[in-house]
Order: sequence, then structure tokens, then C-alpha cells
Amino acid sequence: MRECIIKTEERDNLDIVQLDGALDSYSFPRLESTLNSLRQNNRNRVVLDCSGLDYVSSAALGALIGFARRAREQDGDMKLAKLSPKILNIVKLLGFHKILEIYSSVDDAVAKFES
Repeated sequence: MRECIIKTEERDNLDIVQLDGALDSYSFPRLESTLNSLRQNNRNRVVLDCSGLDYVSSAALGALIGFARRAREQDGDMKLAKLSPKILNIVKLLGFHKILEIYSSVDDAVAKFES
């Protein structure tokens, strides 16, 4: 599996976090640190660009739900964008699509924040 590369981009009142590689028990703590840093700076509106994501563990998905819930408590949210069919299938199989909003593009997710 490829190491997960995490890049962030600030756009006005939200942040786009781009994931490239595998999000597993080894790489997730780095993403968690990135998300916690955003939250500590009152940046609670996050779009995860998953276009480069090859793999995600169920534990990592569970932790993302935790971040989304904490963000919602601060009038924010986390939205997922550009999931591969394989990862989307995992998300749906685990029922996480009922908790996390999923969009086909980053622009669609950003637009949902703006509406």
C-alpha cells in the first residue's frame, strides 16, 4: 500500500484536505492530527478530497465520523468527495453514508457548505 500523503488547502471559511494513498492504522494518526489542528483553530468546515485514496480502514472511517460529529457541535461539518467505487462500496456496506455526506466532486461538497 502507498503511504498516505495529506495536503490541506484553505478556501475562505472552509478547508479541503486531499488524501492520496492508503488511510490505515499507520497513516490515520497523521490525518487525525491535521483535523484536530484545524478544529483547534476553529476551522470546523472540512471537505475530504478522496480522489487519490486507494484504501481506507473501517477504524479510520469510524474516527472520521467522530470528527464530523465534533465539527457539527461547533456549527461545522465534514463532507467526503470523490470516493472511488470500491471505497464508496465499503462506506455504504458499513452504513457510514447515513452519517457522512458524500459528493461526486469537491466543488459539489463546497457548494453544499455555501448553500
